[in-house]
Amino acid sequence: MLEKPIYRYIGTGLIVVGAMIIVVAAVIACASFYGYRIPEFTSPSLEETITKLMYTLVEITVRLGFLGVMVWGGGVLLKYGIESFKIEAKEPTFGIEYR
Repeated sequence: MLEKPIYRYIGTGLIVVGAMIIVVAAVIACASFYGYRIPEFTSPSLEETITKLMYTLVEITVRLGFLGVMVWGGGVLLKYGIESFKIEAKEPTFGIEYR
């Protein structure tokens, strides 16, 4: 009975984990998009309004950065998972084959 090489299991695991991370990032992005409410800037002074606006922009930037890192990490895991399956494929032969 032939056993599968270990890189086959590792590749499958990397693909599953990478896909799960990307799906979780997409779900978080959709939930944030549909659940986001624009804050009301009703302060009497311009300084307070600008400060609240800056806090809002920083919060959005941090969320987008976190989602970007999640998708990047999931993409890297998918890449190496797929490459581990390519190891199993036969290498191409170059030149003329003689029989």
